[in-house]
Order: sequence, then C-alpha cells, then structure tokens
Amino acid sequence: MNLTSEAIDAYKQVMHHPERFGLDFKSLSEIFMETSRATPKHVLYQQYVDCIGKPIPKFMFYVIMDETYGHLIDETADKPDQPGYKLMINPKS
Repeated sequence: MNLTSEAIDAYKQVMHHPERFGLDFKSLSEIFMETSRATPKHVLYQQYVDCIGKPIPKFMFYVIMDETYGHLIDETADKPDQPGYKLMINPKS
C-alpha cells in the first residue's frame, strides 16, 4: 500500500464516518474517550482493531490518530520514551 494523500483521506473518512460506507463499527470519536494517562500507541492500535473487528494498516492508524489526536500525545507512565495518546476505549463502544 502506498502512503498517498488519497489513501490517507479514504481511511480517514472510513474511520471517522464508517456508517457512510455501510460498516458496522463506531467512529473514532465514539470508540475513544480522553483520559489523564497516556496509553501506548501500539496498545491502542490493537484495542481499536479488536473493537472494530477489521484489520487496518498500523501505519495508517498512526497517521490518522496523530492528525486527529496529536494534541493528546504524551509520555506513557511505564516507558517515558514510548509515546502514547491520552485516550482509552470507551466502555460503551
């Protein structure tokens, strides 16, 4: 897969508005909720994939998450050199 602006835009649309494409999972804003502690990026990726039940390229997830939630990137408590997002899976998702 090529990392083109078109591919990023397509994934972004699907992740933000899955219902427009007939997909049966919730949008990023419904799946994630803010929290005070950062969760490692790779952990949130796996939780997201498990939650939606569909594969998504990890690098595409990171690009879109950084663009959408870049203001919530912080050090993780266990490994300060490992960045994460101050997000968690919403228990209602």
